[in-house]
Amino acid sequence: MNSLASRLVPKTVEKLIPYQSARRIGGSGHLWLNANELEKSCQYGAGDGEYHRYPDFLPHDLANAYLEYCRGTGDALRCEAVAVRGADEAIDLMIRTFCQPGADKIMICPPTYAMYEFCAESIAVEAVKAPLLEDFQLDMPAITRQLADTKILFLCSPNNPTGNVVEQADIIALLEAGKETTLIVVDEAYIEFAPETSVVNLIEQYPNLVVIRTLSKAFGLAAIRCGFLLADSSVMEYISRLIAPYPIADPVAEIALRALESDGIQKMRTQSDELISTREWFAEEVQKLAIVDTVYVSATNFVLIRFNDEECMYNYLLSKGIVTRNQAHEPALANCVRISIGSKSSMLETLNALKEYN
Repeated sequence: MNSLASRLVPKTVEKLIPYQSARRIGGSGHLWLNANELEKSCQYGAGDGEYHRYPDFLPHDLANAYLEYCRGTGDALRCEAVAVRGADEAIDLMIRTFCQPGADKIMICPPTYAMYEFCAESIAVEAVKAPLLEDFQLDMPAITRQLADTKILFLCSPNNPTGNVVEQADIIALLEAGKETTLIVVDEAYIEFAPETSVVNLIEQYPNLVVIRTLSKAFGLAAIRCGFLLADSSVMEYISRLIAPYPIADPVAEIALRALESDGIQKMRTQSDELISTREWFAEEVQKLAIVDTVYVSATNFVLIRFNDEECMYNYLLSKGIVTRNQAHEPALANCVRISIGSKSSMLETLNALKEYN
């Protein structure tokens, strides 16, 4: 099958034979002497698990559990999923699989997540830019002019650090425009805060669409480093060639599987609803302050605030023991600070600190 993925993938990857780890080769028997493992677990007081065996090379039960979770949100999915070590590894895998160093390009739309550019430039892949418009939506003419010359277009929706959702009609238009030339990767790390805006159900119609997800945000599992790539089988065929021999540790898979059970999903949704309520209250109260120019509409677990005072509010809040994220390095985000939404008491402390300055 002459898929877009097969035409985009570099010859070196096309010819690549994945590392044949012991778990990947498999086999059956009662003595497992094929992976240079200890036959007996050393006990180090790290729980009751036996960690002397290598994990599954691709934890299919975890990938299937995530697909079931996606279907539970109403998405009629006909795609494949693979678990990876956080969304960052998903980004890195996409670039290393489909881009040849020194020859190929990706496209990004700043201000957006910095790892797209970092992962590309770390292997000498150029990141061309089509900056967002003033309302943080896509500059469609600028993107379409360059689309055919780029292997991958990265879009983040809801976007980090601006917090807004990308117009779905624009994403569909780009999927159509890039059908024969470009993979469109939509990073949905924050999608649980705006689930109705997901494009994952479009993968069946558009095999050039890849969706990145994570358990780090709404599920609150940033420490375990577990994310997912969702894509058509034609794309996944090549992604699987570059995945590490044992990408997901057993303890990580166990925690993730528990989170994806019905009780875990319900806890996540309850906590997300509480966070959204706190976010809206905080945004409304902060907007009343004289030092605040704009509190941007957010569909995430943070708010982006543009201050109208020349003093850096990041430094001021830091002097109060409140660590936020200074976004002033972005040309479009002068005087902007990104503030993650914590508990009501944490946000009240932050609000009071800003009032004191005011």
